[in-house]
Amino acid sequence: MKGMFGQFHLVRRKERRVLELISDHFDLVAKAVQELEPLLEAAKGGDSKKVEEMSARVAEFETLADGLHRDAVLAISQGAFFSGTRDDFLELMEENDEVADAAQNAARILADSSVDSSSFLILYEEQKATLSDLFNLLQTTVRLLRESIAALASDAELAVSKSLLVERAEEEADEVKNLLIKHIFAHKSELDVLTLLQLRDFVLKLDEIGDAAEDSSDLVISLVAKAEA
Repeated sequence: MKGMFGQFHLVRRKERRVLELISDHFDLVAKAVQELEPLLEAAKGGDSKKVEEMSARVAEFETLADGLHRDAVLAISQGAFFSGTRDDFLELMEENDEVADAAQNAARILADSSVDSSSFLILYEEQKATLSDLFNLLQTTVRLLRESIAALASDAELAVSKSLLVERAEEEADEVKNLLIKHIFAHKSELDVLTLLQLRDFVLKLDEIGDAAEDSSDLVISLVAKAEA
């Protein structure tokens, strides 16, 4: 590979196999996040049964990701890797797992809450700072991270550029999150305390998807730096 990173060295067979495992694992993580979309639609429509069903789907993908995570950790722990990257691979897997955990926890908060559809729709009132805006940005961080991880095997510049875009999308998500929280509390006279706190906690937990994705993207950059050293 040409460019500012020169020849990329993360190409040995052991590293390639681990990267395949990490990519397979992240595919399941991404599916856990994707399953939140129909869950949000069900919550908007006040379909509590569907919310519960979709929460279970998110949990299912999180559990599958956990299983693959264990297999990958075993493979990483037994391998010999270039430039002492073992710990970075392990940390990357852990942070990727945090993405799925945040999705599962957000889904569980909503499934277990007493929030009715009229209260939930408050999250869609603020122009350019709706729950849809936040979720779209979080999906963007997940997609970019997925592309960054996929590029690790062969294209350092692409891996790093995608990781930097994850950070940018996460910063935008943070801005929307803050506006949403502000909007929730603007309705404090209309909402009972429990509903207000459940809406707040849901938004905060959902936003942790982006936080974890950004942490993973930092580790991708670290892996590239070590491989290029």
